[in-house]
Amino acid sequence: MRGQSKTRLFSGITSGAGLSRRAAMLVVTLFAAATAVAGVFSLPPRDRDEARFAQATAQMLESGDYIAIRFQDSERNKKPAGIYWLQAASVATFSDVENRDIWAYRIPSMIGVAFAALFTFLAGARLYDVRTGFLAGLLLASAPIVVAEGGLAKTDGALLALICLAQYAFAEIYARIQTGEKIGWRWPLAFWAAHGAGILVKGPIAPLVSLLTGLGLATGAPRFKWITALKPFTGVLILILMVGPWTFAIWQATEGRFFTDAVGGDMLGKVGDAQEGHVGPPGYHVALLWLLFWPAAALIIPGVVKAWKERSDWRARFLLSWLIPAWIVFEIAATKLPHYVMPLYPALAIIAAHGAVAAMRRDWTQKLGALIYAGAGLAASAIIALPPVYFSDAPMLATGFTTGAITAAATLFVSSLFWRGRPFDGGVAASFVAAAYAWALLTMVLPNLSQLAVSPRLSTTLELADRHPLHDGLAPVALAGYSEPSAIFLLGTQTMLGSGREAATRLTSGAASAAIVEAREGEAFLAQLKGARVASLAVIDGLNYSNGQDVSLTIYILAP
Repeated sequence: MRGQSKTRLFSGITSGAGLSRRAAMLVVTLFAAATAVAGVFSLPPRDRDEARFAQATAQMLESGDYIAIRFQDSERNKKPAGIYWLQAASVATFSDVENRDIWAYRIPSMIGVAFAALFTFLAGARLYDVRTGFLAGLLLASAPIVVAEGGLAKTDGALLALICLAQYAFAEIYARIQTGEKIGWRWPLAFWAAHGAGILVKGPIAPLVSLLTGLGLATGAPRFKWITALKPFTGVLILILMVGPWTFAIWQATEGRFFTDAVGGDMLGKVGDAQEGHVGPPGYHVALLWLLFWPAAALIIPGVVKAWKERSDWRARFLLSWLIPAWIVFEIAATKLPHYVMPLYPALAIIAAHGAVAAMRRDWTQKLGALIYAGAGLAASAIIALPPVYFSDAPMLATGFTTGAITAAATLFVSSLFWRGRPFDGGVAASFVAAAYAWALLTMVLPNLSQLAVSPRLSTTLELADRHPLHDGLAPVALAGYSEPSAIFLLGTQTMLGSGREAATRLTSGAASAAIVEAREGEAFLAQLKGARVASLAVIDGLNYSNGQDVSLTIYILAP
């Protein structure tokens, strides 16, 4: 009997039938959590954004100042404090700031993407049915960009959860308007609370998505009834109570500089000019969609075509309003990064899942989708097989190529399901293949690319020599010619940046316990020693993937 029960559960997962709403919710949540944890504990701090966020959080814990956000001695006036508070709470609960355990800083993101999948399931189930929500939740949880952001100590994993909650509450309210059900207070309160938290995490992005959704809904009837249903006056009060205290505090702490820098420099600057080289033409996000949302690649075109045909239906109108206006805004903005459209993926996941559940016959869109999925999967196979060739030792080659070959074979099998007109089965299988791929890439391949792990190797070398500033009670180190945030995070807030001459002066004066000098600054460093005797502790060679330059770093200490 127990074996029959397990068989029925497995059958229910693969078909979507036989799973109750509660069981489907549990499966989606566990699947999302299991997928999101890939890489959280195995990958070192990643440059540059993750290390900047983690270092700013570490400085909050070290200083006890939870208002002003700083990276070393500089104000970091880019994002509100919400994500730093979440990370600080996680580190205080699970680790210690001196340990620099990057996984503790990533837990809010990991939890965020798991909740995002859950809210996507609930929205899909509310708009259509449990099978649609079930598949949508799996597709979102296994999307490579979502898994990647779930393992980064940044804003976007937590923000995705809050946007999904706000949009789920919005969908509930809009659905009740259509059906004449009582709206009550629960959903408006959830909507505005999610937006208050979203603003504290990443400013206006969450309200922007909902605002553009509302403008899209104005194309159908009832045009603006949703505004009063949201109880906007109460909502404004909630936002003031949630955001107002920190707004006042950060204004006082920075004398208004935070808002000048965050709004004028960071937010509006990204609209008009491409910041930090993050540029792309219109269509950039569409071009990347097939890889970044790989498990849904075969279902996107059929789903969107079906949703467009059904656009007079309020459910399709809501999802298209969530998806299209904001997507256009992100495409025309000058600054582009792959994760910018991630808050729109839940809508696309539900659209794709609905198309798969409702598919009655094969047509050209399904065949085209099968080919797109196969192409994206073969590209993913190359991505997992090739990096060990260039950035690791020979023993990793077998792992990379074996994993790539398995991924390619699984891709072709799943593609055959789509080609033969089994979109739902194909979508579920694609989700599990993508999850396995994420685990292989993030736990076996990337952590072993030793040539890319420059900062972790520096930290490990100092620790093995009992000369680590954070762990051995020594003076900070001086860095010359290498200033990546991951090195500052791992070596300590007091790490000193500068030229080779400055590093030599700091080492010989005792201000620094060690000098880490890149080869380009080596001559100036040695010239400034002026007869002082130094010893080379180690030489770390590798690739600085943030700028694509090879580096050779020598760790110097004063000779005994």
